[in-house]
Amino acid sequence: MIQTLIVGGLISVAWVGIGVAMIALPAWWQDRMRRTLADPLGVLLMAQGLILGGLLLFLGAAPLRGSWLWGILGSLTAVKGLLLLSIAAPLRDRWMERWGRSPAWLHRLAGVLLLALGTLLAVDIVQGTL
Repeated sequence: MIQTLIVGGLISVAWVGIGVAMIALPAWWQDRMRRTLADPLGVLLMAQGLILGGLLLFLGAAPLRGSWLWGILGSLTAVKGLLLLSIAAPLRDRWMERWGRSPAWLHRLAGVLLLALGTLLAVDIVQGTL
């Protein structure tokens, strides 16, 4: 149970932090992601983090009340990391260009969603471990 608390807590804190950054500073977050995805080492590290976080969330979801939700989100996160590793750089650049043209309110909405999911994960972990 303590493993779920630690790993799930780290994932939850990361989601809340990213959500707050996307809400408060969408242009900064967009620039940060663009610079990270322009560097091959940044892409590798981000993809590995997504795959690891997704698998840990998927495997650690069993004792939680919303295990179906966290299992699905963990699976989707791992698939996103695998796609990030497997797509060609020109396609990734086109995706980033399209993402860069989206309005700031859309980035803020994504941040609100990520903040809500991080908070729900934290609540589910605390209720499941106590």
